Amino acid sequence: MSTKELWHTYVQSSQINQELLPNHIVESWEYCMNHDVNPFSRQGVEKVSGSALRTQKKTWAYLINIVKDEIRRLNEFFYIKKPLFILTDKNGVVLWRDGHEETRHLANEIRFSEGSIWTEKAVGTNAIGISLRTLQSVTVERFEHFAEASHPFTCSSTPILDGNNQVVACLNVSTMEELVESGYTLFALKMIAKNVQQRMAEVQLAEQKEAFLEALNLPFEQSILVGLDGKVLSVSDDVKELLVGSEGKTITELATFNKNRYTKHNLYQQEELIGFCYQLETKKLEPSFISFGITSQNERYQVFLNQLSQAAKSDLPIHIYGETGSGKEVSAKTIHFNSCRQSGKLVAVNCGALSENLLESELFGYAPGAFTGAKLSGYKGKIEQADNGTLFLDEIDSMSKRMQVALLRTLEDKKITPIGSDQEISVNFRLVTASNKNLKELVNQGKFREDLFYRLYVVPLKLPPLRKRQEDFEVLVETFCDKKNWHPIWKNKISDLSKEFEWEGNIREFHNFLERLYLYFPTKEPTRDELIELIAIGSIKINRMEETYLDERVEIINALESTNYHLSQTAEKLNMARSTLYRKIDKYQIEIIRR
Repeated sequence: MSTKELWHTYVQSSQINQELLPNHIVESWEYCMNHDVNPFSRQGVEKVSGSALRTQKKTWAYLINIVKDEIRRLNEFFYIKKPLFILTDKNGVVLWRDGHEETRHLANEIRFSEGSIWTEKAVGTNAIGISLRTLQSVTVERFEHFAEASHPFTCSSTPILDGNNQVVACLNVSTMEELVESGYTLFALKMIAKNVQQRMAEVQLAEQKEAFLEALNLPFEQSILVGLDGKVLSVSDDVKELLVGSEGKTITELATFNKNRYTKHNLYQQEELIGFCYQLETKKLEPSFISFGITSQNERYQVFLNQLSQAAKSDLPIHIYGETGSGKEVSAKTIHFNSCRQSGKLVAVNCGALSENLLESELFGYAPGAFTGAKLSGYKGKIEQADNGTLFLDEIDSMSKRMQVALLRTLEDKKITPIGSDQEISVNFRLVTASNKNLKELVNQGKFREDLFYRLYVVPLKLPPLRKRQEDFEVLVETFCDKKNWHPIWKNKISDLSKEFEWEGNIREFHNFLERLYLYFPTKEPTRDELIELIAIGSIKINRMEETYLDERVEIINALESTNYHLSQTAEKLNMARSTLYRKIDKYQIEIIRR
């Protein structure tokens, strides 16, 4: 009896000879019958909305690109004619498809297209639905499909898992032609799924490590980062020889681990415990200056770092002015760990991310039951948490006038009163603030209190933007490549091209670009246009450095003329090192005229 005859018998009488069909097909037919799937359906009927599809495609854009890249790379392994490749999410929604025009046209006729839902409940027995339900790689041939719509097709599918072995998607290849070597097809699909999982795991691991390091208010030295599952995520460079091969093992499995020699620190992200840091207790000589971030080669940044180093030794309030993404939080961390308060906590608050009421409770805390939704145990505010340490207030310019008054009172009295409490609490902290706006201008515009300005603006520091630190592109690329253990032979091409752009989002924007580049081009060398496209998709406004060339040249000429071409005075006026001025005079071919 043919498969077609078996199908006709089953849909009419629910009778089936289980010995004549694969087990997964028998099981799926019964599943479809129990869920009242229409076997005579000629089209897919369920589809997500256009906006939902766009959201999903945006969410999984990196996965789609990895899959496309892997299909191109392993295409020779597919012994299949007129293939159509389909990628769905874990709910069976088609996110992407591409392949032979004839197969694609027939798929359109049955609504097997982007946005369609291709589960067993929606369209009957099919390879995608079975793979997502059973997490197995399967092939479903022609009349093995439960609904008539899919009878012209032979389909093979495999589930795609992430780094935590959770199903996130399904990869399918369909054809109208006879499948000669279904084993080879499944093998190729499983190879792609394995490679995709590995690349996703690398991204997840990097993101997790980054979150841990951000939560760690200590230098990452002689330390082990451990997840909630007890597995080692990363070890600092200075103990790697001692803990070779420790990543992935549980902390208790390490032969050299003795809990009595380590101090355990809990790591929190928005008050949620995300992991732990075990820090080896050893007496060692402390370096004279601890610097976070990259080792900059830029003269202007070195001037800034020297000023920061001197300011850190005092206990004076410091205000950092710098563009978005230029490294203000890293600078605050550097200040804290080079100050006399380094043994205390560094507590950071982004004032721009919170409403006035939320910021008030976040800074000052509240008593038990102070308001609806308050924790029964109350909440210790960030100011109190920073007692004997450093309080870092980012985007201080966004603070409302009422909150500015409250902060001013705290700085004057060295006391706070939690919301809903009548008890004053004495506090002693070092204040570091930051903004990407000019506080002086805000005071003149009446948008920032003058009395608070004088409390904050004791030691102002100006953080140079990335476009003024051309020498650092190579360092940033090299540091990123070292972290990822990724060293493409074409990496010089990255820094060379990057110098042509403004990077208004600074280091954060540049780092995001590098992440996309690593994700989409792990081995293949991108073209210049592909690199520019990767830069553009992450930029609000993409500007070439050439656009500022004339402006800077004119600025230097004007400064030279105003000082009668006195180079030292000109360099001071432009706030740049004299050697940098010489280099720019040469670069812009400016003629020196003495009157």
